[in-house]
Amino acid sequence: MRNNLRMKKPNPIQTILAVAVCKLTRTILRRTGRGGTALPGIAAMKVSKNILAAVSEGMQIVVVTGTNGKTTTCNMIEHALSSSGHDCLLNRSGANLLHGMAGDLICAADWRGRARHPYAVLECDEAALKQAVPFLRPAVIVVTNLFSDQVDRYGGVGNTLKEIRTGVKRSPDAALVLNAEEPLSASLSLGVPNRVVWYGLDASAGQQGSIDLSDAGVCPRCGSEYVYDYHVYAHLGGFRCPKCGYCRQQPDVAVVSVDRKTADGSVVHIKADEIPQEVHISLPAVYNIYNAAAATAAVKALGLPAEDALRSLSSVRSSFGRLETFDLDGTRLQMILVKNPAGCNQAFSYVTGFDSDYTAVLCLNNRTGDGTDISWIEKADYEKLCADPHLKQLYVCGDKARDLYARLQKAGADPAHTVIVDDYRTLVGKMREDARPVFILPNYTAMMDLRQVLCQETGTRDFWE
Repeated sequence: MRNNLRMKKPNPIQTILAVAVCKLTRTILRRTGRGGTALPGIAAMKVSKNILAAVSEGMQIVVVTGTNGKTTTCNMIEHALSSSGHDCLLNRSGANLLHGMAGDLICAADWRGRARHPYAVLECDEAALKQAVPFLRPAVIVVTNLFSDQVDRYGGVGNTLKEIRTGVKRSPDAALVLNAEEPLSASLSLGVPNRVVWYGLDASAGQQGSIDLSDAGVCPRCGSEYVYDYHVYAHLGGFRCPKCGYCRQQPDVAVVSVDRKTADGSVVHIKADEIPQEVHISLPAVYNIYNAAAATAAVKALGLPAEDALRSLSSVRSSFGRLETFDLDGTRLQMILVKNPAGCNQAFSYVTGFDSDYTAVLCLNNRTGDGTDISWIEKADYEKLCADPHLKQLYVCGDKARDLYARLQKAGADPAHTVIVDDYRTLVGKMREDARPVFILPNYTAMMDLRQVLCQETGTRDFWE
């Protein structure tokens, strides 16, 4: 039976109590200066474990999961829907586990638990997808990509794929939006009844280094290694199996050319219907071209005009910590979240792509939100960063600053211009005194800690706003 995992709604009294508990908990937390992301949902689901089935009823929900790009892709989809006149909820705080998503949906409902928004776009952790979809019954599931990430938690990219596949199998009626160039997530289309909308790049977006097959695995049908007709980055590109024919599918939303890449964004041609259109994407870097294509495909999968998404891409703004910029008394800072080798290497490609001097700030923690295993820094290409003649100063901060410093020394960093800073207040002071542009590359909890200090110093909004 296709709907055997559909959760029953709680009774009206349970619903009202759960909503009240959730809203009250969040109000108290935010008035005391805390984000209030997961705890309100935890409290509400203590009152009624099935409250999500009530507050999500009648909504068209897009769930976005995958290793890299979830937050930005969600932001792009929500912006496309909102700018074309659709009332849409976004879990803007990035709380992407079950209780975090629950808190946002419940607080957005009225006191009787009825949804106020016809659409919702929800970022979802890869392991949480299978828990969330029986409650949410999403119309669309977007999978961005799969790379090694938090290996102490997931146990490898193959296990992450299994977690997502379980969620997909629990959502047979959802349209799947999949990256045509990423062989792991593309394999989610095999053996399922779901409609698939593909997105991708029809050709390489420029020199992106050698093909890295460490995460790609082998052909899911016959176990052979892939060959590539063209390469984008990491293991993304025009892959095919030379033995059984498993290969990249022709995208429904295709970036047919990358015409210009700058610090302010990219100009591309995207074919989402019959005729390719010139599109300006207001966020820079190759991975945001992928995110833009994914967002367009998600809008198309909802049955809405792809033109709505294409038109909105020129005005989309960065999400917190994802190419977010700060003005610190005239010094331009740009923060780029890095949390695994693939994302880190793409950030290095972006940072080293400019013909001007700069300062880099690298921050590394190993807390639960990051994954306690930091061995991934050995696989990241710090050598590329350290070899850049435009890198004039390096600051290193965070709980594992000394481990990262040692990795940088091995990568060839200049000891005379590489400094460990023990706290974020001091770090912000050093950035304030720097006349050069500053690129900040932290992992997740380091980003949250440093961003809090920067918000206080620059008057930037809190991450949940």
